This record gives sequence, C-alpha cells and structure tokens, in this order.
Amino acid sequence: MPEKILGLDIGEYSIKAVQITAGLKGYQVTGFSLIDIKEAGGSQEALKKLFENDNLKSGICITSLPAKSFSFRNIKLPFKDKKKIGQTIAFELEPLIPYPAHDVLIDYIIVDRSDQSEIFAAATVKSGVGELVKLLEEHHAEVSIIDIDAVPVASKLLTMENSSNSPLIKGEEYGLLLDIGAEDTAGILFKEGKIFQIRRYPFGGDKITGAVARALNIEFANAEKKKRKGDTAEAGEEISGVCHKFFLEVKNTLQFLKWNGYIDKEPSKIFLTGGGALYPGIREELREHFSVPVDMVDISATDNIQMEGTTRKSWNPMLMNQALALATRETKKGAGFNFRRGEFELKRKYEKFKKDFRWAAALALIVMFACGIDLYIDYHYDRLYLNKLKHEIITVFKKTCPEVTRIVDPVQQMKVKIAELRKSSTGLNGANVTTLHILKDISRLVPESTDFLITRFTFDGKSIEIKGETDNFNAVDNIKTDLGKSNYFKNVATSSASRIKKGKRVGFDLRMELSSYND
Repeated sequence: MPEKILGLDIGEYSIKAVQITAGLKGYQVTGFSLIDIKEAGGSQEALKKLFENDNLKSGICITSLPAKSFSFRNIKLPFKDKKKIGQTIAFELEPLIPYPAHDVLIDYIIVDRSDQSEIFAAATVKSGVGELVKLLEEHHAEVSIIDIDAVPVASKLLTMENSSNSPLIKGEEYGLLLDIGAEDTAGILFKEGKIFQIRRYPFGGDKITGAVARALNIEFANAEKKKRKGDTAEAGEEISGVCHKFFLEVKNTLQFLKWNGYIDKEPSKIFLTGGGALYPGIREELREHFSVPVDMVDISATDNIQMEGTTRKSWNPMLMNQALALATRETKKGAGFNFRRGEFELKRKYEKFKKDFRWAAALALIVMFACGIDLYIDYHYDRLYLNKLKHEIITVFKKTCPEVTRIVDPVQQMKVKIAELRKSSTGLNGANVTTLHILKDISRLVPESTDFLITRFTFDGKSIEIKGETDNFNAVDNIKTDLGKSNYFKNVATSSASRIKKGKRVGFDLRMELSSYND
C-alpha cells in the first residue's frame, strides 16, 4: 500500500497542508487544505479544523519552523569525517550564536569537502521546537521531520528541470530563492547543488498592502483587496519605494558575501514563492532592479508529482509550494535540516516498550525451549510409528513373496514383482493384445470430430461389445466403417441402433471379434 505523507506549513496568518502518496512512479497529491488562522479563531482552532478532515490524517507528518527562529553560520573545519564534525560543531558555534549551547538544537549541511569541510549550520532554541511538537501532538499528529521554512522548496529547485529538460540552475551558477510571506521574507542562496546561505528580511506582502493603504488613504483590509486584484496603479510610487528598500537589503547581502569570499558573482536567476509573491508587480520590479530572469516557482510542475484535474484547478503554487515541498521531501537521514533531534527525537513505537524487551526475550526463550522439547517428543513417537509400519510391510511382503530371501527395499521389490506378473499376462489366448491396446486403437480410428460416447465396454478375450451414443444414424455407420479398419479386430457389426427416449441422440450396439483369436 502506498505511503501517505502530510506536508504541514504553519504560517503567521494561514496553515497550508498537502497530503501525498509516495510510490514507485513518484508522488500523487491526494488532498490539500488552506485555513485562515484569523477566521478559524487562532492556531489551535485552525489545526483542529484541519485534522477534522480524516483524508488528511497520515502516518508521516513533515513540517517546518520560520527562518526568523534560527541563527545561521558558515564555518570551516579541518576534517571531513561526519562523526568528528558532529562532535565539534557545537563548540565551534557557541561563541557565534546568541544563545547558551545547552539551550539550542544544531543541525548542518556540508557545502564543500575539497580541502576541508565547509559547513552551513543552523541553530534554534529548544523551546520553539518543543512548543511545535507539543502543539501538533495535541491534535494527534506525530511529526517525523522539522525543517527550516523555504529550504525544502530550494532543495526541490536544485533538482527541477526546465521545458528542454535542462537543470533550472547549472552547477557553476548561483541562484536566489525569495520566499515572500506576509511579514517576512526568507532568502536562500545556493550554488553547485548546495544551499550555502539563508537570510531573513523584514519584508512581506503586508508592507506592500501598507504602502497601498497610505497612498490611497484607505483601510488595510481594502488595500489588501486592491493588491490582490492588482489595482494599485495609483500607489505605484509608494510600492516601489517599499520594494526598493527591500531590494537594497538583498543587494547588501550579496555584496557582503562577495567581500567575504562566499560568492564571486551575482545570482544568475531569482525564484519567487510565497503569498507575498502574488502581487503582480513584484516580479517586474525585481527583474528591473537585478537585471536577471525572475521565475515564479511551481513545485507541482515536476514530472513525478501528479494531481487530479479538479485539484489542479483550485491549486495556487505560490501558497502551496512549501507544503508540497515538505510532503515530497526526502525522509532519509542527512537529506537536509531536521530539528526533530536531541530530546525531541522521534521515538519509534517499539522504544516505548524497551524496558519490557528483556522479559519478553526471556519468555520467548522459555517458549522456544518448550516447543523444542515438544518437537523432539513428536519426532520420537513418529519414529517408533515409522519402524512399526516398516515391520508390517516386511511381514506382508514375506507372506506374498515367500520365495524372495533377500529383502532390501520391500516396496520397490513388490512393484517389480507386480510388473512381472502384469507382463506375463498381457497376451490373451496367444495374442499379445491388451484392453489398453484395443481402446487406444478405437481412439485412433474414430476422428475427434465424431460425437462418440462409449457407455459400456465388454471384452471377453475373443470378442468386443460396445454400447454407445452418438448424434445421428449416419454417425453410427461412420463409426462402424472406421473400426473396420483396425488390425486388432474384424467382423464389425451393428446389432442395434435406435433413438434414445427423451432425447435426440442415437443409441447403438457394436460387436466385433478379435483378429488374433481367429487368425
């Protein structure tokens, strides 16, 4: 049965969930949901509403925390062994992060291993992870993986291809993903198939809505409606000012990375996702400011993700990309960030009963020992019974064949004796003809197409009498003629032929003499 996986994207204003089934041919979207947190009455009520849908209950749940909950650092270590990296990374990061080491959870990815290990590490406070785990457990959702917001989308981009089956980002190129939310934007930089930098910017769709509200002197809710419709021409200058401030922060990040040797050129392409990217003008503003192609991300467009037509019609990639990327994320260890670790590491069900394993093992050994004794007793009595049968077989053989003095295999010797007796009685009155020969000859002479049913067969060593049925009188004559061609018998005659009562078939009697008897 295909495995069901739920990708859960919990945002500031909405919760997005996508359920998929994973099979050999890829992923099938079996359901999705988008719930407004404010309309539902808060996060608790929104999750309760979400999990009331039985179709979205899955064995595996994968979710994420927002990028603003993490501290990110690039470090280099003089060794490549993963075990050594895991043992030393906390000490390396301790002076670089604003939390005590014992209060944080750390995970990392290896960006480069050429001369030394180049590590991109992320750290977050344990309390945030604990609150998320507890929140979902209250709704009977067992979280398997906790990733970082937008990272799964970036990971998918690194494996996606364009319409000409070429990678969206070539190995030597740099790419930038901007996940624009309501209040924050996560910027993810990647190169050579690896994520090497994540930045959080205090810019989101609400900034653009606020600019529209100020420019048109209207309420925020009305400004939001105008923004979604794209009816913001009168507020164009105010929106550009807000966007350019954000673009300048991104430029400063890229310049900083250049100065520190992390990149040697600008990104060759920018990718957009998130609800804030739904504003129609933001794509064009980015293209003009950075002078690079800007593409809208659609994770569902990959060949190995399938969804029904009705689902596709109501699907909004900008809103659902993160949840879908979480659902289709690799679950194997080391496939990306996972903060379901340490004291929050998912315990398998069998670990809950670990204390009882020893008693269970001891009981199993006792049962196995008892079963072994029982098997031995059964074997012993079966052996006695077999010896008794062998003794009885030998006794019968001696009574049947008293002339045999050397008994090796009584069953086989009896078979040989029977065969010899049959061979000596195959000839009848000097003719080496058996009943089997006669029946075989009848079967050979009468064609398969002839309806011929033998109801009685009598052979007294001299003559054969056959009582049979067929479908018409002509068939009786044909059978008689065919049997007259035999080398075993002669004088084939029909003694009677008549219609069978309560039917359309013809019953007949044939008589013939054995040729070898008269000749």
